[in-house]
Amino acid sequence: MIMELKNMINTLSVAAVALLATACNDTDAQYDIPEVGAPQFVSATPATSEPLFFGEQTFTVTFDKNIGFATANASKITLNGTPVKQALVLGAAPTLTINADVDFKKTQNLVIPAGLIVGPQGIPYTEEINLTWSIGNLPSNDATAITQKLGWGWNLGNHFDTSGDAIKNGWGYWDGVDRMTAAPFQTLAAVGAKTLRLPVTWTDHMDEGNVINPDYLNEVAAAVDLAIGAGLNVIINTHHDSFETDLGNAANDANVAKADSALIASLWTQVATRFASYGDQLIFETFNEVHAGDNWGGGSDAEYALLNQWNQYAVNAIRATGAGNANRWIAVAGYAANIDLTLDHFVLPNDPANRLIVAVHSYDPYNFCLAPETSGVSSWGHNADPAHSVAGANEEYVIKQLYKLRTAYIEKGIPCYLGEYGCVWQTTGRANAFRKYYLEFFCRAAYLAGIPMFIWDNNATGSGNEANGYLSHATGEWYNDAETVVPMMVKACTNTDDSYWFDTIWNNSPAAE
Repeated sequence: MIMELKNMINTLSVAAVALLATACNDTDAQYDIPEVGAPQFVSATPATSEPLFFGEQTFTVTFDKNIGFATANASKITLNGTPVKQALVLGAAPTLTINADVDFKKTQNLVIPAGLIVGPQGIPYTEEINLTWSIGNLPSNDATAITQKLGWGWNLGNHFDTSGDAIKNGWGYWDGVDRMTAAPFQTLAAVGAKTLRLPVTWTDHMDEGNVINPDYLNEVAAAVDLAIGAGLNVIINTHHDSFETDLGNAANDANVAKADSALIASLWTQVATRFASYGDQLIFETFNEVHAGDNWGGGSDAEYALLNQWNQYAVNAIRATGAGNANRWIAVAGYAANIDLTLDHFVLPNDPANRLIVAVHSYDPYNFCLAPETSGVSSWGHNADPAHSVAGANEEYVIKQLYKLRTAYIEKGIPCYLGEYGCVWQTTGRANAFRKYYLEFFCRAAYLAGIPMFIWDNNATGSGNEANGYLSHATGEWYNDAETVVPMMVKACTNTDDSYWFDTIWNNSPAAE
């Protein structure tokens, strides 16, 4: 009996040892060892190396272990000295999420006082977290030199870019002006404009052998001479030409692609040869708003790739003519000259001179800028009527769009300009007050991003949809309120006073109703 009891005890002891060994080796143990000590700060987003723009912002502050935070302490966390809107930990997590309104200051400062963040055992993080974001000054490079050179400019719209039946049937130019004089260019130069963008349709003035009518070429050159004589830089492009909406066909048909590519090379060889002796006041712009059919919102990968090839063909043709063209600045455009599509799909051509400019356009928000009568949109910005404005396209949107261009191009020494922008003459006094506010804010945002810009002017004297007239193409006399609005835009695009910041304009917005 004693022997049996002893054997039983030995058996139980072995089993207990085996069970203990199994428990110690079990990687899926039921009981975790608690984290010990105070949490340690790891990182924050957005990273402090990034700029921080106006508008509502979500910050995340991450630690090395799960944390606790009393939401009642949110008011103790400040951004630029003002309590944040919200701060909380979402579930069992190592991250504090903070919501706050970022203002227009160049430097933003987020402060989390010591002791508000605790670890799993309630041990606090005893250091103050002090985070700073700054919008730095523009660099000094080729891109910002072009910004200073081109400044604010004006499009001679609906003149040489007239196309289709108006040309074939001899109806004259869309703007109703037969021959340009120096008057409008002198008016512009007198108020500080620096650049004329000269949109030109060429293919409607070519013969069956793709030779440009020399009389037409000379007429374009005469306008260039008048503008340069007035002290303006001049940008010549291709505009409304036969290949501008043919991109889709060309991308899907090798024969069409070959014909269009040859046409582009021939066109630019002729134009560049005619202007080869001109100096740096003349710039060429390869294309206007090349797109597929009526598809403005984006194309296929094949279409993007072909447009990139077309830009290369144009640059090659221009450089091959030599003389002043060997080193002339050339602007190149992405799909529809759209900012986002350019950023996503455009490839800068190879250029031995390394003198290329990225050209984009912006009429955002479209319903306010170009089609207020059709859309009923008559206000813009933080004081806009929600029922008569475009949500998500206010001051914050404009700043972020332009800063994307600054980051992608200007800061890398690649010049970029807004070849077209604008906002029509509205139908009411209040709507025109918002228009004036929009134009000043947009121009200043472009300047602070290092981007020159050129207003679209189609010589329309009325109001409402497509009413983009600023001064008479014939006489140089001002339309509507342009006598004050144009100098305002020139100032916004060129003034070097650091105190002329976003808040200066913001405070002049029309009041909310």
